[in-house]
Amino acid sequence: MCLVLPPELIEYIIDYLHDSLSTLCACASVCRAWVAPSRFHLFYCRKIIPDSRGIVSTHIRHLLEFLQGSPHIAFCIREFHFSACGLMIWMLDSDWPQVNADLPHLLGILTQLRKLVLRGIPFTGLAPDTRAAFRALFALPCLVDVEVEYLGVAKPKHFTTLLCSSLKHLSVAGSYGEQFTFNPEEIRAADEEIKAVELQGRSPCRLEYLSSGNSVFMRWLLGPQTMIDIMTIRTLEALCSSRHREGLMARLIRRLGPSLENLIIGDPRLEDWGARFLIYLVIIKFN
Repeated sequence: MCLVLPPELIEYIIDYLHDSLSTLCACASVCRAWVAPSRFHLFYCRKIIPDSRGIVSTHIRHLLEFLQGSPHIAFCIREFHFSACGLMIWMLDSDWPQVNADLPHLLGILTQLRKLVLRGIPFTGLAPDTRAAFRALFALPCLVDVEVEYLGVAKPKHFTTLLCSSLKHLSVAGSYGEQFTFNPEEIRAADEEIKAVELQGRSPCRLEYLSSGNSVFMRWLLGPQTMIDIMTIRTLEALCSSRHREGLMARLIRRLGPSLENLIIGDPRLEDWGARFLIYLVIIKFN
C-alpha cells in the first residue's frame, strides 16, 4: 500500500526544512508536487556582493542569464541583497559600467520582492536607467521591508522620494554618502527625476518599524516634507551616540503616536545612565 501524504503536510515539512539547502535540493528531486515548495525556499533570498577581486558584474550577469532561462524562478525570489562593499572589500569603480548595463534588466525581473537590502550603493551616481529600475522596484506593492546602509546620495531626497506607501519596515544605517563624490551632471539628472516624482500624488508611508541612527534622515523625517506617517510606528530602534542625535531623538519620541509598543535605544553611555535614562524618556514623551 502506497502512503500518500496530504499536500498541506508536505508543504509544512518542506517549510520546516527552509534553511537546509541540501535537503531542499533532495526534496525537489522526489516528485513534481515537491518541486514548487522546495524551489520557493531554495530561491527565496538572493545576495550579490563583491568577490575577492571587488567584482560584482559577473554575479549579476550569471543571475540574470539564469532567470532569463528559467523565468518562473524569479517569482520565488522574495528577498534581494545588493552590496557594493563586502568584508573589507569595496567594488571596483571600473565595474560600475557593466553593472549599470545589466542591473536594470535584473531588477525588472524581480517583481515579487518583499524585502530589499542595499549597502554602499552610490545611488546619485548610478546611470539613469539603473535609478529608474530601483524606483520601479521600490514602487512594488509587495515590497514592505527595506534596509539601506551607507547609501551614497548627494541630497536626502534622492533617497527619500523612493519610499512608497506599501513600505512597513525601514532601516537606515550609516552616513549618507560621506565617502562618495558626485559631479554636477549626476546631481542635476537626479534632481530632474525627482521633480517628475514630486508632481505625482503620493499616499503617505505608514511605517510599523523604523530603525535609524542617521541624523540627516531623522531630520528629514521630522520635517514638513516627509512622506512618512510616524504616528503608526510600533517599534522604534535608534542609535543615539551624540548630543546632536539626542536632540533629534527627543523630538522624534515626542511625535510618536499611541501605536508605539517597543522602543530600543542604542547608546554606549546607557550603562552610565542607568535608571535616569528611563526617566529621561518619560519626561520627553509626556512633557
